[in-house]
Amino acid sequence: MSARLGKSAISVTRLAGLLQGWTEETGSLHRRLALAIRQLVESGELPAGTRLPAERAMAVSLAVSRSTVVAAYDDLRSEGWLASRQGSGTWARRPGIDYPAPESRAGALGLGRSGAVPAPLTGAHLPNPPDTVDLSTGALPGLPMVAEIAATVGAADYAGLLDHHGYFVGGLPELRVALATQLAGRGVPAAAEDVIVTSGSQQAVDMLAQGLLQPGDEIVLEEPTYRGALEAFRARGAKVLSVPVRTGRRGPGGVDIEVLERLLESRRPKLLYLLPTAHNPTGATLGLADRLRVVRAAAATGVAVVDDGSTVDTSLSWPPPAPLAAVAAEHGVPATVFSVGSLSKLFWGGLRVGWVHGPPDLITRLSRVKNAADLGSSVPSQLLGLKLLPHSDHARRLRMGQLSAGLTAAEQAAHEHLPGWEFARPLGGAALWLRAPGRDSVALAARARKHGVLVVPGPAYSAAEGLREWLRVGYSVSPERVREGIRRLAAADD
Repeated sequence: MSARLGKSAISVTRLAGLLQGWTEETGSLHRRLALAIRQLVESGELPAGTRLPAERAMAVSLAVSRSTVVAAYDDLRSEGWLASRQGSGTWARRPGIDYPAPESRAGALGLGRSGAVPAPLTGAHLPNPPDTVDLSTGALPGLPMVAEIAATVGAADYAGLLDHHGYFVGGLPELRVALATQLAGRGVPAAAEDVIVTSGSQQAVDMLAQGLLQPGDEIVLEEPTYRGALEAFRARGAKVLSVPVRTGRRGPGGVDIEVLERLLESRRPKLLYLLPTAHNPTGATLGLADRLRVVRAAAATGVAVVDDGSTVDTSLSWPPPAPLAAVAAEHGVPATVFSVGSLSKLFWGGLRVGWVHGPPDLITRLSRVKNAADLGSSVPSQLLGLKLLPHSDHARRLRMGQLSAGLTAAEQAAHEHLPGWEFARPLGGAALWLRAPGRDSVALAARARKHGVLVVPGPAYSAAEGLREWLRVGYSVSPERVREGIRRLAAADD
């Protein structure tokens, strides 16, 4: 039997809203998702013939791993509730009825023509109760000095630039010099030509994935790790290996160095990606002695290292331990180290100014990736970033005050409202990494949203969809909102 295919495509935002509460069923995570989608098709809320969002977009929106969505879609295809065709995407169907493939899958992504990935895990793209407290993000509000200094950028700053075509693939020369000077101040031997300015640190990570990896290459990440990096490397087709992070609750914090050394020796992966300072999401910081062990192990096994320092400016004490490239240089270790940074945490995320520094031959390769991506980052943003850099010390003091107040509120509220939960005091970052023994954090996060607070479940940061008892609870909003949000989280846990 055949039927005409509907021309509609459901956006990832709409489908996530229809799936509200799907984690509260029993069974494995992918089976719960498959059952919820099937029920939508059976009820007619998801009409047969409707194109579904891509697996990656769904995974980001639902705060699960892509493998969970892939497995759910696979089950539904085998049961006859979904169908797929190369170039046409995946669409809903009813068993026993044939539907022709849709002409295009553009709408299935729920992204519009730009193809931009939806805001990851902020909760703003999902339907939420009024007065929801968003503790799912570690993004900080912009500092007032950004507007004040932006107002000083004038025609003189553009003198000579407007005669140029405006495409600075590596970044404005003056900004590259300033960033190299800043890196050198922290012990990293850096020349301006070995720095590429990027549109935020996320683009730097994407460029590293594109420029250094081939599908099937092995890469080592921390467990847990920054979600954006996990998605970038998986999108490149890399095989992800993971090493646990010690939270610092009982002993040193940061990546488990003994496990890492054994893994590098046995597997010889292509790349090692670390957040050694103010780790996201745990807030742990790797000690100086362990940093030396990291670069020595990487050099001995020929593994390139990415030191993602985008969170370094959320450190609660200054200065933090030296960057990995500085440690390698000081001790004469011939390790290949890429240093990633950003102005987002220090000044404002809206600047979209980041950078990557590395060995000259590999930076040349990354320049080709950058050129293909966007021909160069925004010149006005770079000019503003250049003017802001001299104010870094003052901005850092302001951020430390904000984050310390938020952390104090979060710790007090957690001790008061979440007895029995476990956490270590972070050395940086903008969130508590909490363990809720015996709870399913995905289901708990879904209940919390109904109680008016957004938090992120542990599997969102896991390469293996583990960490099911863990939650990330941000404290970058006002202390009053932090306390109220944690009170609501406790109510959801009752």
